[in-house]
Amino acid sequence: MRHLTLPRWTAAIVLSIQGTGGAVAQDVPGPPSSLEEIVVTARKREERLQETPISITAMSGEALADRRIETTQELARVVPNLIVSQGQSVSGNSSAGAYFIRGIGQIDFLLNTDPGVGLYVDGVYVARSVGSILDLIDVERVEVLRGPQGTLFGRNTIGGAISVVSKPPSDDATAEVRGTMGSFDLRDARLTFNGPITEGLDGKVAVLWREREGWVDRISDGSRMGDEESLGARAALRWAPTDSLFFDLALDYVDQEGTAPPANVVQIVETANFPGFHNGAAVGPPCVPPPGSLTDPRCFNPQWEASDLLEEQGTFDSHQELQVFGASLTAEWEIGSDLTLRSITGYRDTDALGNRDGDHTPILIQTTSDTWTHEQLSQELQLIGVGLGDRLDWILGAYYLEEEGENLSQVAFPVVNLQSGGSVDNDNFAVFGQATYDLTERLSLTAGVRYTDETKTFLPDQFVTSDPLGLFPPGSVPGFRLVPFVESEQSITETTPMLNLAYRWTDRFMVYGTWSEGFKSGGFTQRIFPPLPAPPPFDPEFAESYELGFKFDSENARLRLNGAAFFTDYTDLQVQVLVGVQPLTANAGGAEVKGFELELQAVPVEDLEITAGVGYTDAEYTSLDPTVLATGVALDSEFAQVPEWTGTFDVAYTFHPGAGRVTPRAGLTYRSEAFMNAANTASLRQDGYTLVDASIAYETEDARWRFIAYGQNLTDEIYINGGFADLVDQGYAEVAVARPREYGLTVEFRY
Repeated sequence: MRHLTLPRWTAAIVLSIQGTGGAVAQDVPGPPSSLEEIVVTARKREERLQETPISITAMSGEALADRRIETTQELARVVPNLIVSQGQSVSGNSSAGAYFIRGIGQIDFLLNTDPGVGLYVDGVYVARSVGSILDLIDVERVEVLRGPQGTLFGRNTIGGAISVVSKPPSDDATAEVRGTMGSFDLRDARLTFNGPITEGLDGKVAVLWREREGWVDRISDGSRMGDEESLGARAALRWAPTDSLFFDLALDYVDQEGTAPPANVVQIVETANFPGFHNGAAVGPPCVPPPGSLTDPRCFNPQWEASDLLEEQGTFDSHQELQVFGASLTAEWEIGSDLTLRSITGYRDTDALGNRDGDHTPILIQTTSDTWTHEQLSQELQLIGVGLGDRLDWILGAYYLEEEGENLSQVAFPVVNLQSGGSVDNDNFAVFGQATYDLTERLSLTAGVRYTDETKTFLPDQFVTSDPLGLFPPGSVPGFRLVPFVESEQSITETTPMLNLAYRWTDRFMVYGTWSEGFKSGGFTQRIFPPLPAPPPFDPEFAESYELGFKFDSENARLRLNGAAFFTDYTDLQVQVLVGVQPLTANAGGAEVKGFELELQAVPVEDLEITAGVGYTDAEYTSLDPTVLATGVALDSEFAQVPEWTGTFDVAYTFHPGAGRVTPRAGLTYRSEAFMNAANTASLRQDGYTLVDASIAYETEDARWRFIAYGQNLTDEIYINGGFADLVDQGYAEVAVARPREYGLTVEFRY
């Protein structure tokens, strides 16, 4: 018998999930003896993970903490075919995230480009890249759904969805304090308080404070790239005036500042246009020709290429800031035993600053300084029901989102300085429905459809701020506009269907097949140089996906094995390419992506947990637009930031020395080679690598105290997870430098 999704019941379910499924569900944390039932809400109703016929990885807050997965960026360490990059692409801000699932995502951070993977916090969609790297504070679980989610999640979830579910307040008076000290002068403190306020009203407060130094030394001034100071807080109230009605109110706030995301220059072409101007006109001999120029610090040439990625030589301001305020109100009314009405209202306000020295040298070749302001308001209504003798589960819904924002970028080149960017005003409305009908006791059919009507507008505010070479008409500088100060508009309506057939061979083995469609909105080119009569638009992209999967639990509940194979046909695929000095989003053409995921969890003997996963993604272009071909992208080019193979492995064993529990844990994360840009620039190629993590935890018998010593990236792999290259005009390639080896100690107390 199926049940409606009732979050107040969910609050009473203690989950411990890991990998494709997860550890044991129990009231007091402890070592597992078998795999327990896992409950998720990926289809907007409460159901067992193993009865949910979609490819999904779910992890509880406890499992995330065990592996020190503290932000959404780190989810890629444990989810096959998920790639998350931080500080993308040339934003200068660490909160800008690039999420990829099964090869599909979006690198750019601009307000004009939508993410390919939908990020949701308690049902509220996070619309933009800046501010999308989230700290996982007081999280109940995270669910990662793969493939187009065109019906229930809908908006721009063409590659998949990441759903973060917070712990709701309860009437249990509890407190948790956690402190961490580690390498790079890490100091991290987290406090959570929960309990009743009055009859029917419960509250919770969670606070995070963190400071740490960066990991790339800036030689010019002794600072470090990647410094961070963060303060985050979340307050939540649950009011249940009756047994059939409740309200959840949540407020969250984040204040971060520090230095720009660590990056470095790995290739310099001194004969490119801007270096040629600097070396010839600005300095002259001895910069031209070499070899004398290779030792003259006035010259921009390969002498500045980083021999050590952990040492950077830029001089431009590296300061970054982020402030985010969010509020959500969820109301749920159980109209009857088989009908529930739910409302989700969300608001988010983001302000950010990002500075970047693109060439990472004391010489001016390119610098950027970006500011962002963004507001979004969303409203979703869901009517959820059960009928036909509990054989039919259905949901009807309506969704509305409006957002306004401005992104202005001050860009400096040796030949000209300009302001890029502008403001957006977008509206999105959708209605949707999905139903699951049990054709027999073992065979079920699910069908869904979503209708979307979206309007996007862009008002460019782009002009020349200085023109030392007189490139523009006399008397026109400052203020010569690169594009008229006129609003452009784009509208789209689209219907995205889904069909799913699931068959349960036994109570522990299910197979399923899914056909679905999804789309991601188009937009406008924001970076314009030289002048154009209007911002060039780019079209939406579309996906048609086919998936076959299975889910299996052993009879003794000690083995869980889930797998899925997929094929996705993409039309008008959006990619980031370089046209002149402009990184912009363009419709590449057609593409096909196929692959699989296989995830295993086992408790072969009591106290021993093993979790493993492997993902394979084969992505290839089937047709390319001539404009994209001209940027260096070819039919045999690899997708940007998409490795062919991903793998995860985690093993933990709990000892019982007589007083408490001791749990050593070891984990591996593997990524095969990948290019960081669509043009597959050789200097932006990252070889395959394996990260090794380990920890040892001691927990007292009453589970109140826990001490964890940990190490991450123990082999000290130096690798890259992003990059940008312009070898023709700006003459350099830069890479984003990932974290080196880290270690530390965490102390937790629970009351």
